[in-house]
Amino acid sequence: AVAGGLVVAVAGTHGKTTTTVMVTEALAAAGRDPTGLAGGRVARWGGNARLGGSALYVVEADEYDRAFLSLAPTVAVVNNVEADHLECYGGSVAALEQAFAEFAGRARRVIAGADDAGAMRVAAALETPVWRVGLAADADVRIVTPELAERGSAARIELPNGGAVRLALQVPGLHNLRNATAALAAALELGVDLERCVTALERFSGVARRFERVGEARGVMIVDDYAHHPTEVLATLAAARQTFPRRRVVAVFQPHLFSRTALHGEALGRALASADVVVVAPIYGAREQPLPGVTADLVAQGAARAGAATVAVRDRAALVDSVAERLRPGDVVFTLGAGDVTRVGPELLRQLGGAEQP
Repeated sequence: AVAGGLVVAVAGTHGKTTTTVMVTEALAAAGRDPTGLAGGRVARWGGNARLGGSALYVVEADEYDRAFLSLAPTVAVVNNVEADHLECYGGSVAALEQAFAEFAGRARRVIAGADDAGAMRVAAALETPVWRVGLAADADVRIVTPELAERGSAARIELPNGGAVRLALQVPGLHNLRNATAALAAALELGVDLERCVTALERFSGVARRFERVGEARGVMIVDDYAHHPTEVLATLAAARQTFPRRRVVAVFQPHLFSRTALHGEALGRALASADVVVVAPIYGAREQPLPGVTADLVAQGAARAGAATVAVRDRAALVDSVAERLRPGDVVFTLGAGDVTRVGPELLRQLGGAEQP
């Protein structure tokens, strides 16, 4: 599908979809008319693809089932590399990192997350030129003096050529500053007008299921997010505190996969404990069969041990009622997970008598 064109392939445990869309939008603003393919719905695109020309492609590169090894990128972005989808790698983090290195090593330039140990291990294994992006003092594309405010995130971005740009995003969180900086680095490698890219990134309003506002009723705001790994949950809840500093945060979390819950249950609980109230739904098994002794209690107990007011709901059908009875005006509810927890927001909104945001 990408024969003859340049390919920017965006990989990583977290941030792939958002970064893919950011790169696509930045390159489009710079006049390169890319064809973009992301793993989530983009309102501006009317779906998960932007149909552009055949000279430049921006694609989300997924490590699940080693799918990204079918790509031959011109520019490879590796945001971060953490233990996930290990069932595709014989349970080995080393094998996972080796696959990332094989993928990235095909590119003429690699853009790697300087603040992530896994991405840096992958970068160290490469002979390909690497730009490290992030807050780290030795980053080649460096985020300096980040400002995290209710209306978004801003920073000065220092470039490898000695220049710098100022970036002010609508989307919250340090993780989105990292995503946007990776997008700028990709644009820089392709030699496009960076000021146009900055303008596009500052207009970027997000992707479906990424800090997506569902609606508000009876003084309760509902936000939906795909976060299903401890690092993602932490980042989303940190962005929640940034955006809603004076509101009580209620996290409604649905663990995704029995294998992931077995591996990360305790850590997921600790991450969720940065919310004021934690409601844990039963595991969404998706493609997996249950594992002995692996239940949502692993997550709920982790959150309770970390000091959060926590409730485990045994029955998915009772979830909305259980959340509703704990709410008070001023709360912001985050529905978190990769399964059907995304339906909880609209269900809760209807129960509260509100309407979804258009």
